[in-house]
Formats: sequence, structure tokens, C-alpha cells
Amino acid sequence: MTGANLPSSTTSGPGSPVFFFKPDEPLGEFCQWYPAKFTVSKAEMSALVGHPVDEDDPEGWQPIYFSCAEQFMMYCKAGRFHDAETQRLVLATRDPKEQKRLARLTRGFEASSWDEIKSRVVVAGNMAKFGQNRQLRSLLLSTGDRVLAEAASQDRVWGIGFTAKEAMTLQKPELWGENRLGKALMEVRRRLREQEEQ
Repeated sequence: MTGANLPSSTTSGPGSPVFFFKPDEPLGEFCQWYPAKFTVSKAEMSALVGHPVDEDDPEGWQPIYFSCAEQFMMYCKAGRFHDAETQRLVLATRDPKEQKRLARLTRGFEASSWDEIKSRVVVAGNMAKFGQNRQLRSLLLSTGDRVLAEAASQDRVWGIGFTAKEAMTLQKPELWGENRLGKALMEVRRRLREQEEQ
């Protein structure tokens, strides 16, 4: 799939934003819940959370494989607060909704501490997801320089706070939410493009 033939339901023109939301909808590959196997080194995860992410394997000899970017994010969220039990539970399920629910129960959670790293965590997870899966990488790069926007009407932090239809009708991106997931994906796209140019 090239940028020229992205699903029409996600965009209204060649320079317009690329909208995505659920994993089973057009461009669902950009969703955190989309199934995609990847691994991230424990050293990188430890650097993200600020201490060894796996107290039982501080040297990081055993690789961890993730089933989706949401699982990686929630594993790191629990890891930030030394909650090994929640990390274990998050890894034990392939259901992203359950992964999110479990991570909401992270012991010792402090929003300000998580806020310091959460965007970097999402970039790292998606760098691995798109970098290690050739078709996903090609899809992301095919979006060119277009704005990527999570059309989550109930989420003004990770999404834009509007459905794709509402956003296209409104035509006022300045009213969008933070779109942190879209921005993370655009950063991943930039890094992958740089890798290809080297």
C-alpha cells in the first residue's frame, strides 16, 4: 500500500491528515492494540523506566517478546514503579484491553512520574514494532509527511478528541487534543526514514 492509495475513509486528500483508530479498521496497524510481534532489549527498557526493568534478570539475558505496542507500554508502566507482579500479568495475556486494565492497577503509581516517560516509551515501542515488521514499516513510510492522527473521540491526550468524520468536517486541527500517539508515530517515521537514507 502506497501513500497514493491509502484507504479513502482515513483521509480526504493527498495532503490531508491520515486518521486511524481501532485495530480492525482501515489503517488499524497504527493502533497500539494492533497485533505485531517484536522485542525490545531490557537495557533499552531499563533506560526508559530509570532502573532495571527486570529485577530477576538485571543483566537482560532473557529477551521479552511483545504481542502489541500496548503490551510494551503497559509492561513499562508497571516497570516504572517496580511492580513486577503487574509486569508478569501484562505479559501473560495477549488481550490489549486486559493489558491496559491490569496496568491501571499498578502499585505505587504516580501520574507525574509516568508522565515524564510515557511518550518516550510509546516511541520506543513503535520503533520496535514498525522497525521489526517489514510490511508495517512500509505502510508507515508510505504516509510521507502527512499528519498521523488517532481519531479517538474520547481521548484528547493520546488522540485528537474527535472521530475522523468530525475532524474532516471541522477542518480545525488547532482544536484537536494532544494527539500523542500520532506524534509518536510521526517521530518513528522520521527515524525509520533516516535509517533508510544512511
